[in-house]
Amino acid sequence: MTVINLVLLSVQGWTGDTVNLFASFPQGAVNGIGGALQSLGSTGGISPITLFHAMEGVAILLISIGIAVAAFRRSRLRSVRVTSLLGLLFVISAVVGGYLFVFSGFLNNANSAQMGGSFIGTYAMNFLVLYYSKQG
Repeated sequence: MTVINLVLLSVQGWTGDTVNLFASFPQGAVNGIGGALQSLGSTGGISPITLFHAMEGVAILLISIGIAVAAFRRSRLRSVRVTSLLGLLFVISAVVGGYLFVFSGFLNNANSAQMGGSFIGTYAMNFLVLYYSKQG
């Protein structure tokens, strides 16, 4: 699961950079998930990658929950458990950052930076989960 998550995170980083550099974000307030999808659809251009980026984020969240659950069920090593929980917390931080960025009308760049910083943290923690898993 951790290897799959690392692959998805690698693609997530690429799509995040692509969206950050090339996406045309709509102007104005966004109301609800449907409103966000409609706003993004109206801008054209890179919207499919933007939508893929968001859907992949949900998949990464679900896999990260699975990694944390498996770490507590299958390993007695505190290092595996702690790094899996930290990885999950970083993913949650990225999801919250993305949610707040969208609902700021795509204007709050601090939330965009929160996604990027949290990505780095979760990427590192997933590698540490692999490393510590091999120690036990």
